Amino acid sequence: MKRFALLLGGPLLATEALRARLQGYRLLAADSGGRHALALGLPLELWLGDFDSSPPWLQQILPAPKEVLPRDKDLTDGEALVRKALDLGAEAMLLLGALGGRLDHTLAHLELAFSLAALGVQVELSDGLTRAFPLLPGSHTFPLEPGAPFSLLPFPEATLGVEGARWNLPPAPLKATTLTLENRALGPIRIRVEAGRAVLYLF
Repeated sequence: MKRFALLLGGPLLATEALRARLQGYRLLAADSGGRHALALGLPLELWLGDFDSSPPWLQQILPAPKEVLPRDKDLTDGEALVRKALDLGAEAMLLLGALGGRLDHTLAHLELAFSLAALGVQVELSDGLTRAFPLLPGSHTFPLEPGAPFSLLPFPEATLGVEGARWNLPPAPLKATTLTLENRALGPIRIRVEAGRAVLYLF
């Protein structure tokens, strides 16, 4: 499977666990996401963007092949990077620096994740500490440890249920609810999305 880790511009906690996990991933960065490559100490295959948010000192010290985009364009640098990864045959994408920071970018990244999932790409978003997964209609199993906290969010509405949690939920139509926040896994959880879209958030 062709796995790509895309370094985006949001906050990212560069941990040893994350460095170890990235073994076997091809690393690409969008504009200011290049700073995460320095923090991780890992080489970039490509650094893409209009570079309006990457200071000159970063561009001078980060050794990476660059693809410069025009500043006036109809997509973000992150979306352009997602398209580049698809062109390179990505089957799984880890979107790092995709959560937190600017709310508009976080929501745009979630929409990108759903579009990738619809194409059959395995996708996960993370800030290095928390993780999010887009869920389309169907059954989804996640091998969580007992006691692991999670939230399950309709995005923006869904008919969904969960088993294997402290608070199980039979399939129910939900939207704009706190009912499915801050649950706890008893072990692997099974989520059924019967209609709509949802986000699994691990924290």
